[in-house]
Amino acid sequence: MLLCKQAEQGIPLQAEQSNWLADTDDEIDEQEVKAHYSFMAKIQEVHCEKSESTNNTCLVEKDDSEHDIQTDQNAEDERVALANLIANLKFNVDENKKIQKQLKKANTSIAHELE
Repeated sequence: MLLCKQAEQGIPLQAEQSNWLADTDDEIDEQEVKAHYSFMAKIQEVHCEKSESTNNTCLVEKDDSEHDIQTDQNAEDERVALANLIANLKFNVDENKKIQKQLKKANTSIAHELE
């Protein structure tokens, strides 16, 4: 408070004092912004409560939006799961082909030994 009065009277402040005063001013501005947002949120709540139909409309819009977000997330999760399954299947097919080649070589080798 004293620093504010000194600054208003034109008394020179030390750099540290002037920085502190500037920081304090910024904090007040942030508090004002938070208060403004809080006030606006309260106004929106009151607006939705004024009319039952408006209240229901607000809830439906919110639910639809949340549903769309959830649907998109579910679709993305399913896409990732399917991509992983495809990658695993390709890996398994490749492994099976390698094993089949080895078995054919082993069978051929055994057949030649039996002759």
